[in-house]
Order: sequence, then C-alpha cells, then structure tokens
Amino acid sequence: MLWKDLTKSALLGVENSSFSERMLEKLAELGVDTTREAPLLLADGAALLSQMRRAGFLLQDFEGELSVPDKAPASKAVSLKTAHHLSLTLKGPHRAIFPEFIVLLKKSGKHLPTSEIPALMGLPEMPLLWPIIEPLLGEEGLWLLRQHPEWSQLLHDPQSFDWMTGSRTERLAQFKFWRSESPEFALELFQKTWETESPADKTAFLALFETGLSLTDEPFLEQSLTDRRKEVRQAAAPLLAKIPGSQLSQRMARRAEACFVFKANALTINVLEEPDDAALQDGILKIHPGWAGGAKAGHLGQIMSLVNPTHWEGFFEDFPADILKLFAKTDWSETLLRGVMEATVFHRNAKWAAALVNFWRLNEGLRVWELPVADKVFGPMDDDEVNRLALQILNESTGLPTESSLLFRLLNEGSGVWTDELSLLIINRFRMEIVRDYRQVWQLQHLSGYLRMLGMRCAPALYDQLQTGWSSDSVQWRMWERPVEEMLARVLFRREMQVEMMNV
Repeated sequence: MLWKDLTKSALLGVENSSFSERMLEKLAELGVDTTREAPLLLADGAALLSQMRRAGFLLQDFEGELSVPDKAPASKAVSLKTAHHLSLTLKGPHRAIFPEFIVLLKKSGKHLPTSEIPALMGLPEMPLLWPIIEPLLGEEGLWLLRQHPEWSQLLHDPQSFDWMTGSRTERLAQFKFWRSESPEFALELFQKTWETESPADKTAFLALFETGLSLTDEPFLEQSLTDRRKEVRQAAAPLLAKIPGSQLSQRMARRAEACFVFKANALTINVLEEPDDAALQDGILKIHPGWAGGAKAGHLGQIMSLVNPTHWEGFFEDFPADILKLFAKTDWSETLLRGVMEATVFHRNAKWAAALVNFWRLNEGLRVWELPVADKVFGPMDDDEVNRLALQILNESTGLPTESSLLFRLLNEGSGVWTDELSLLIINRFRMEIVRDYRQVWQLQHLSGYLRMLGMRCAPALYDQLQTGWSSDSVQWRMWERPVEEMLARVLFRREMQVEMMNV
C-alpha cells in the first residue's frame, strides 16, 4: 500500500498531492526523515522501498557507530538547481560546459554538492582534475570520499605517512602533495631515497618537479644530469631549462648564439655537425626523430626549443616582430621559427605568442604553420590579445574563413570569453553567410564550428540579442535552424547557471 501511495504522489507531482499522516508514520517507522522537503522525502522513500522490494525482506537496522559529516555553513551550500546544472555538465547534454561550471563555483566560494560527487569521481580525467576539485569539496564531500576505499586514496594525511616504508603510489602522491605545499621539504624528502630508486621511478618523480620549481632545485637537478640512464637525464634537462637564470638555460643560450653569424648585415646559421659530450649530458640527442631536415636541423631545433624567446630580445637588441622577420629570411627559417614556437609554448611566453600569431597573420603562406606545434602557440596568449587579434583579422577580411585559417584556429584553441564586439561581429557574419546565394553544403560546414564556439565563448548576457535577427524565410534556414537552436540553448543554459550560482 505504501508503494502505491508513493507511486501516486510521483505521478501526480508533489505539488498536486500531499502525504497522508498514515503514510508519514509508515515512512518514519522505516527510518525515513519525514521533515525533509516533499521532493526529497518522496525520493528517499522510493529509494528505500525499491531496495526492499528487490530484496524481498525488510532491511536490518545498522548496528555500530556511523560517522557523521560536519554540516557545511549555509553560505557554502549550492542550491538544488545548481546541483542539477552540475549533473547536466557531467552526464547530460552540456558536458563541454563543465570547466566553466568549476570556474564559477570557485568564484562563488561554494562547495560541490555531495549528490554529484559519485558522478564526478567517475570522470576518466579525475587524476588531472583532482588539484582543482579537492578545495571545492567541503567537509561533507571530504567525509564522503573517506567512506569509499578507492576515493579515499586521493586524500593524504602528511602527518601519518612514513616515506621510507610507503609504496610507490603512496610516495608519488605524498611527493606531489609536498611539492605544492613545501617544495623544499619535498626535495629533502626525495633525496633520502634517490640513489635507491629505479630509473622508471626517478623519471616519474622528476615529472612532478614542475610544481614549485625554483633555483633551489637546481643543484639536485644538475646532479641528475650525470645519471647513467638517458631517460633520467632527459627528464631533468627540461626542468633546468625552465628555471630562469639556471646554468643549463645559460648553456643552451650560448650554444644557440654560437650558431648565429652576421655577414654583410645578413644573418647566417652555422650549426655543429653533432652535439658534443656536454650537450649530450644536457639532454640533446644526436639524432632527434621529431625534427625534419637532418641531424644538424635537429641539433639546432632542440637547442632553440629550450631557450626562452625573451633572451633573443637582448641578444639582437630588437623587438620580437623584427627578430621573427630576421629568422624567416635565413636558409634555416623553418627550423628557427619552429624552435621559437616550441620555446614559446614550453616557457608559456604570452608576449612571444602574440608576436608569433601576428607574424602568422602577415605571412600565412609559410609551411611552418602546418606543424602541430602551431596550434599550441595560442595557449599562452592573454584573452585580451586573442580578442584583439581576432577582431583585427575579421576587419581585414569578409565572411568567416575556413577551418584551416588562422582566425578559426586562434578562436578554436582559445578558452576565454569573447568580447561582445567580437561575438556580435561573428554572429552577424554568420547570418550574412547563410542568406547568400545557394552554395554546396560542403562550402558551409566550417560555419558550424563558429556557431559551436560562439555558444561556448560569448558572454551569456548576449542571449536576448542572439535570439533575434534570423532570416527564417531564407533558402538555407532549414539546414541551420537546429544548429542555431542548439547554440541558443547552450548560451541560455550558461546564463541560468551563472545567475543561479552567483545570486543564491
């Protein structure tokens, strides 16, 4: 009878029916908290009875002590609607918006809803997300993780861990923790067992050094360059190259400078036939399979890719744009430009990223832009610079360029919010494209990409403006009606998510 009553309430909706006194008494006898809101009470009762019906018998009362999580302050709790928004970004139609949800949650100062933590912990990318997720869990979320044998392994108590007896997994997790909390202590800890570590373990630990990397780590990493295993030396060398002012970064700069010779006001390149012993110890390979053009090109490219591009401003006493022009005029232009791109990405140099993209804008025909590293150059750029360059490119052209164009690749690789000016210019160009004379479908496919990016990158407040101005009577509207509706739905969802989280 109780199951029928619950089913009836579910079908009619809790707003159209009420729970009888007898029904509340029965639920209370079964241990259901009848003081909860009607939708939650219905869900709790249905969940319990469903399990009882499956088992065919009443569930036994739990005997023993059950830990209870500390209640979070009301100011830290998200609303039920925000929890639903998170659910839709985890396992619903708005999966791509999950990173934006996390950014908004961090800004709001609220905690992740415990109802969605199981789905969150099931994400394949959780190991990478954990440093971002952990501070957002709150006491209730941390309590929930401690109850799960696998999830609890992500939580570490630095006071109750013995480095000398811990397993490889435990020590890696502990080392990662201390690199973020106290890099100096992590280094001291690791040096205790360095000599007894296997080459694979040494490489795995060195991969975690980038967090908190500083000149304090230099003596140890320099010592690692003398390790008899090549994979260990090659793991240590890039770390040293990332430390400003390190001895290795200076050695690499001197090696690159030695390749540059000025003759008759023109730059010529003179590369050694092969790296010497010192260069080999610094991680340079004699033959690098990733560099085209032979051993000398690979030698030069490896060196250039480790030198922070800012160094060249002082060496040539010139601006990035002029230095890039100088490199492009040499017989080694592709190697030099690729090396600079690799170094820009490696050192996250925003200034040189912008200079490279602007140079790309003026020299789109160069083959070097076809290399995989070209798209990575957009990563270090400031959002303001992305918006500025995108607007400049659009204003110098008509229509919306294809997927292979600089504009599309620049916008597609970015992750920041577009300015209203850029968003509205793109949507207006899109509207113009779909009402032009009929063209083949394949000529318009790239427009879907702009629509997808717009839904993710425009300011959600633009939703009302994006809704209007569509020529629904045009020949091609039938092909674009659904993609446009999907874009609008995405922008509307982002607006509702933002309003709910920031105003509640």
